[in-house]
Amino acid sequence: MSKPSFIINIAAAVAALAAAGCSDSSTSPQPVGADVTLSVAQFQLFGGNQAGGPLRFPAADPSGAEYLLVAQFATDTADVSASYLLSGTSPAASSAVVELTAAAGVQSAALQFHDAIRRMDEAAAQASLAPALRGPIPAPRPLAAPPVLGSQRTFKVCGNINCSSLVPVSATARFVGTHDAIFVDDSAPAGGFSASDLQQLGQQFDADLYPIDHNAFGSESDIDGNGVVLILLTRKVNALVSSAQCQSTSSFVTGFFLGADIAPATRAQYNNGEIFYGMVPDPTGIFSCTHSIAEVRRLIPVTFIHEFQHMISFNQHVLMRNGTTEVLWLNEALSHLAEELGGWHYDTLGVDSTKSAFLIGDVYDAGLYLEDPAPQPMVSVVPPGSLEARGAEWLFVRYLVDQFGPATIQKLDQTSLLGTANVVNATGTPFATLLGRWALALYVSDLPSFSPDPLLTYHTWRFRTTFASLHQQDPADFPRVFPLVPATAGSAFSLSGSVSSGSAAYVDISLPAGSAAFSVTFTGAGGRAFPKGGNPQLAVVRIR
Repeated sequence: MSKPSFIINIAAAVAALAAAGCSDSSTSPQPVGADVTLSVAQFQLFGGNQAGGPLRFPAADPSGAEYLLVAQFATDTADVSASYLLSGTSPAASSAVVELTAAAGVQSAALQFHDAIRRMDEAAAQASLAPALRGPIPAPRPLAAPPVLGSQRTFKVCGNINCSSLVPVSATARFVGTHDAIFVDDSAPAGGFSASDLQQLGQQFDADLYPIDHNAFGSESDIDGNGVVLILLTRKVNALVSSAQCQSTSSFVTGFFLGADIAPATRAQYNNGEIFYGMVPDPTGIFSCTHSIAEVRRLIPVTFIHEFQHMISFNQHVLMRNGTTEVLWLNEALSHLAEELGGWHYDTLGVDSTKSAFLIGDVYDAGLYLEDPAPQPMVSVVPPGSLEARGAEWLFVRYLVDQFGPATIQKLDQTSLLGTANVVNATGTPFATLLGRWALALYVSDLPSFSPDPLLTYHTWRFRTTFASLHQQDPADFPRVFPLVPATAGSAFSLSGSVSSGSAAYVDISLPAGSAAFSVTFTGAGGRAFPKGGNPQLAVVRIR
C-alpha cells in the first residue's frame, strides 16, 4: 500500500520523569456516581457503575479549571460498538451541543488480502490442533543445507486476492546468505532487480532486519531444515491487485507470510517451509501498477520486517506451544511495532531516508486514528481492518513497551496466551486500567506547559513535535498540527457519536473562575444502556 514518503523529524527518547502520585480508581464497581477530586496533573478512572455517572465536579478555583474527559469502551471484548450520549449539566450555564460523527472506513485491496491470509493462518492453526479429525500429517522433508545459488524451485503462490487458489511459480535462487535466500520469479518483468540490487537486499535482510525481529520477538521455525528464510519475489504478488484497481485506489500488495506453509495440518499442500512472498519491480506496469526498482527496493524491507513478526508469532504460539494464532489486533500491533524498531535501528546509524521508510507507515496510520478515534475499534478480530485501527493498535503497544520496558515485547510473542489475557499477563495490570491511562496519554503525554503523571506518558516519542513537522512538510496527508483535537465545552454540553472497543471520545472542559459545580453522565443514545461487553469507562485528568 502506498504511504507518504519523506524525512520524519523526531524528538525521541525523552528523559525519564520522576514518579508522582495519582488517584487511579479502576477498582470494582462502586455505587452509581462519584465525586471528582483532582489536583492539577492528577487523574482518575471511573469504571463499572461509576462510568454512567453522574460524575460530580466541584466548583472552579479562583483561577478557573480545565479537565480532559475521555469516554471509552475499556473492554476486552472485541468489536463492540454503540452510539453514546455524553452530557454535562450545570444550573449556572447554558447548554452547548456538539455533535461527533464518524466517516465510514473503506477497506483497500491490500488490507482485504492481508486480512484473508491472517484468517487462513488462524484456520491452519486450528486444524493443526485436532490431529484426530484430519488423519496423519505428512512429515516435512528435512534438508541438510540452504538452497544452492542458481538452483531452481517451483512454488505454490496465492492466485487471487482471497488466496482461494494457488498457482505455480518457477523461480531461481539469486542470493543465499546466513539467514535468508532470495528466489526471483523466472517470469519477472524485464528491467527488474540487478544482481547488485539483490545482493544489497539480501545483505540488508541478513545484517539488519533478521536480527531486529529475532532479538525483539524470538525465533522463527525451520520445518524444512534448510537454516534460512526463503524470500520469493514474484510477479504473482503484483498481480493480486489489478492495474485498474491499483490506479483507482493507490492500493497494492507488497508482500506477505502465509501460516499454511508451516502449519502441520496444511504445510504438505502448500510450500512446506518458511517463506516471505514479495512483489517485483514492474517499470512498465505489465501485471499491475507501475513499480520502479527504487520503489520496490524501499517497500520490500519494511514489508519483510512486518511479516517476519507474523512468522515468528506463528511459530511461538502454534508450533512451539501447540496453541492458535495471536488475535488479529495484537498480532498486527506487534508487526507494526517491528516496522518501528526497524526505523530506530536506522536512526542510530544516521540513515534518515531509510529510517523514515520504516516509521512513516505507523505514524501516518496513527494520525488517521487520532483524527477521529471514537468509532474506530482498537480491539478487533473481525475484518475488514483499516489503517485507522492499525494506527490505534501500534499506538497502544508502543505505550505498553514505553511503560513496562522492552522485555514486554518478547513476553507478548513468546506465550500461548492471546489478546487481552496476553497483555494483562505481560504488564500485570488490568486491561481497563491500561486503556484508560493510554487514552489520556495520547493527548497529555507531551502537552505544552503541562507535566503529566508518568503513567500518562510516552517515552520514545514526542508526537506533537513529530506531527507538527509532518504537517509543515505535507499538509495534505497530515492536515493538523496535532491530529487529536478534543471537542471543547464548558460545564454544560451534550456530545453524541459512536464509540468502539478500546477507543474513546475526547472533550476538553474549560471553566472560568467562579464556575459552579457540575455533573457529567455517560450513557447510550437516548439514555439507553450500553451493549453487553462494552465496559464503559470515564477517564479524567485535570490540566489546570
